[in-house]
Amino acid sequence: MTHSDRDLEQYANLLIRLGVNLQPGQSLDIRTEPVHREFALALASAAYDAGAKFVAIEYSDMRLQSIRAGKSSEEELDHLPAYIEAIANERKDDKWAAISVVGEEDPSLPSQIDPNKLRILQTAEYRATMAWRSSMMEMKQQWNVAAMPTPAWAQKVFPDLCPEDALERFWEEIRRIIRLDADDPLSAWQTHLTNLAAARSTLQSKQVRALHFYDPAPGPDGQASTDLTIGLTDRPHWAGGNSGLGTEADNGSGASATPIFLPNIPTEELFTTPHRLRVNGWTRTSRPSFPFRREVAEAWFRFEDGMVVEFSAGDDQETYEQFFDVEGTRFLGEVALVDVSSPIFKSGLTYYNTLFDENAACHVAFGKAYPIGLEGGADLSEKELMDAGVNNSDLHLDVMIGTSTLDVTGQLSDGTEFAIMREGRYTPDVLA
Repeated sequence: MTHSDRDLEQYANLLIRLGVNLQPGQSLDIRTEPVHREFALALASAAYDAGAKFVAIEYSDMRLQSIRAGKSSEEELDHLPAYIEAIANERKDDKWAAISVVGEEDPSLPSQIDPNKLRILQTAEYRATMAWRSSMMEMKQQWNVAAMPTPAWAQKVFPDLCPEDALERFWEEIRRIIRLDADDPLSAWQTHLTNLAAARSTLQSKQVRALHFYDPAPGPDGQASTDLTIGLTDRPHWAGGNSGLGTEADNGSGASATPIFLPNIPTEELFTTPHRLRVNGWTRTSRPSFPFRREVAEAWFRFEDGMVVEFSAGDDQETYEQFFDVEGTRFLGEVALVDVSSPIFKSGLTYYNTLFDENAACHVAFGKAYPIGLEGGADLSEKELMDAGVNNSDLHLDVMIGTSTLDVTGQLSDGTEFAIMREGRYTPDVLA
């Protein structure tokens, strides 16, 4: 048996009560693949128990996307009916919460679709729903991304096991990673979030103005895998877990209309927003990345004054060429720190999924930035954000660069340096 009814019930309650922290009278959108219908219904049940006004389940079917991409012209793929934008705008205006459940029924499908057509499909959807997405990235509405395993995904993670055993093994990992194996999962999460908040407070108080990532492990070219300096904005703001998101948890006044929520389950990261023009050096990915949901095993990027000026991705070069054709994607929108003591990293597994792998390793993200990474950023216009160095784009793509040999040093506002990570772990001064 892979999972019990109690597993689904506990998981659903965790996402509703802690993930989006759904409020009585609030509506909820659940987005997932059809294979996760059982869990979507468990989420809906937990949401109505919490007093939801309305729950909508949207099924995103990659098989349908594949059929459409294969039989439609590029011009046709760029079209979306007007109701999609209208629904997204209504959900923004009515302050809906949103849960996205990832876990592909067939992880191989995206690699079978022309990357240019994938780019058109994804950017068309992002443009139509941009107002709602922007509101969520500004943390003005609750959202959460979580995962459910599928047989095909489990077999990719555990290729030496038969499908049934792989799925059972994957569920064991899920229980451990999201703390369902604890006697009181909610209490276990609160302890973890308290620890994250303490580390965030240290980084905030130190007034870090730049981060130098250095990984001496040689890449195929013989150079250090990573030698990258990421300058932050003039008013950097750190966030992580459910701390520093600009909600009432931080100001204590209740002035914010956004309840305290947790964007990702699992979550192990502390993140902020880089200045789009202050990135120099190079980095090599330490785990697969997924532009347009296509798996790219390894990639290398070199930056000058914020912009990617050179990159290589082996057989998947065209995928990244299509990705970097989208305006704003050659600049960074996020930088995040993850200690290698993360239960995901310690598993020794690669999960071939951004939600899990980004919480195993330090990472950066190309494209659209989180405005909250700039103090007061959530209240600024797009132009004001751009003037402050906060990047904008239709897309946002996380790529993992963290390893157990990575050092991270902070350059402080007074010109001194502060050791943040050594060999992939926070230094005692960060955790003090």
